[in-house]
Amino acid sequence: GMFPMGMLHLGCDELPPDAWSGSPAVAALKAEHGLVTRDDVQGWMMARLAGFLTQRGVKVAAWEEAAKGSNGGIGHGALLFSWTGQGAGVAAARAGYDVVMCPAQNVYFDMVHSASMDDWGTAWAAPEVPLEQVMDWRPVPAGAEDIADRVKGVQGCFWGEFTTTDREMEPMVVPRILGMANKAWDVNDSVDGTGLRALVQAYGPLLDRIGWQRHKGA
Repeated sequence: GMFPMGMLHLGCDELPPDAWSGSPAVAALKAEHGLVTRDDVQGWMMARLAGFLTQRGVKVAAWEEAAKGSNGGIGHGALLFSWTGQGAGVAAARAGYDVVMCPAQNVYFDMVHSASMDDWGTAWAAPEVPLEQVMDWRPVPAGAEDIADRVKGVQGCFWGEFTTTDREMEPMVVPRILGMANKAWDVNDSVDGTGLRALVQAYGPLLDRIGWQRHKGA
């Protein structure tokens, strides 16, 4: 089939505030199906698409926004990726969704490592995302133990619109990818400064053999 992997991520993040506001076709769609907001329209569309794929044996995934809308959004069979913060992931899990936690403040590797003007990267999610911050969070936050069975994993993300070569990308990812792997292996682990340095040193020879450049602070 077209999607032999069995799961398809449908996207569905960052819908513009004025989406479809001038569309007669969407206005007619709203009237026909009792939709009011842009989130209602988005949820209706995502539910239709998810249903089409589910009938063909494909499990669907999407960003957290896919659950929005008074009509219930994409549907609880979808796996949601929570990126705006852990609060959104907790809310989705409590609403009955399985989630993958990937809070931008902790695991978006296109963010700057530090506040230094010489550091490469963006800072819209956080002023900086050092290795310590990649480690200093729990996929199941304290006080939200009731959602533990709904948290299916974690994910580190790298967006390449401002980083166009491997040589630029590698120092953004390394050594933070080590912290991400450590977090995925033991979600409750919080390595202190000494442990982080030991982690980087332990994997240094492997990174050198691969040929990956490390961030200058590693």
